[in-house]
Amino acid sequence: MRKIAVKTVWMRKTAWAFCTAAAAALCVWCISDNLLPVFRANGSTWALRAAGLSLVPDTPAETALPETTPLPESTPQGEDMPGDGVLSPWTEPKAAPTPDPARETAPVAETQLLGGKAVDGFSVKDTSESGVDLLEELQIDPDVHVKRDGSPVVLLYSTHTSESFLQFDTDWYYTDDNFRSTDPDQNIVAVAAEAAKVIEAGGFGVVHDTTIHDYPAYSGSYQRSMETIQKNLEAYPTLQITVDVHRDAFGEEDDGTRYKPVAEVDGKKAAQIMILTGCDLSEDPLFPDWRENLHLALRLQQKGESLYPGLFRPLFFAQRNYNMDASHGSILVEVGTEVNAMSEVKYAGRLLGETILAVLNDLAEE
Repeated sequence: MRKIAVKTVWMRKTAWAFCTAAAAALCVWCISDNLLPVFRANGSTWALRAAGLSLVPDTPAETALPETTPLPESTPQGEDMPGDGVLSPWTEPKAAPTPDPARETAPVAETQLLGGKAVDGFSVKDTSESGVDLLEELQIDPDVHVKRDGSPVVLLYSTHTSESFLQFDTDWYYTDDNFRSTDPDQNIVAVAAEAAKVIEAGGFGVVHDTTIHDYPAYSGSYQRSMETIQKNLEAYPTLQITVDVHRDAFGEEDDGTRYKPVAEVDGKKAAQIMILTGCDLSEDPLFPDWRENLHLALRLQQKGESLYPGLFRPLFFAQRNYNMDASHGSILVEVGTEVNAMSEVKYAGRLLGETILAVLNDLAEE
């Protein structure tokens, strides 16, 4: 009897070991069958995403997104946006932590960018070689028709959605920081969200599309953001103005110093804002109606300078497109640089919203 009992125990252990090994083999086969093709086709980043993980690359990938990759859905103002849909109260920037001694740091320096050609109380940096008289163009009303009835009139989006900032107001940054994040509370999405709240609180409908266009692939961002624009223009026929919200970068000095443009507004630091508008002087232009965008950009620049002197860098007018052929009210704005603090760029986003709202109030039809 004892021999039989021992043999029975041995058989049970053998069977359990066999089942455990079989289960492990099945798991390995499933992972290989599902993740390895993804890894081979799209690299380690997409394999991690398929496994439910995420990875922000050290440098933006230079390959196009797979055609089968669905883009994230757009987010109309008030639905799943950072914040609670109302204006955020001003809070003092949080104290910066002590730098990690294991990571290299470099200096951050403040600057303020002015200059340009004076045009009726504001400045323009004109490299377009268009020969247009900016003062004359300023007198022409923008081809924008809006009503204060809550219908969507402004589209806010970001071609380079993952552009991020320093999370604290510091005079240093980590040199290994790639300043990219898919967290909407830490990147350019949070800046556009502040502008959206202000405009909507003023009675005008806003669509804030948070689609990510530059991650995991940086190349092709503008093609993907144009698809986002067209999708929204079709879904919301009352949209008149499209604003591509970016952040700038100035490079660095030999010692690693990077610069952040700042202005003081009501005793608080805000990141400087630059409006960019383009033109197409080619014989067969893809962007023939560029003057219409210029009219809106000039009005915004003039209004911004009158409301918040020094906040807006000179309007940049150049031979560029950047999807501004999408409508007669399409512009691009740069808010701060990568070493501006989140408190500075979010405040600037609010002031950008106030500026757009003031122009909308001027143009609103009864």
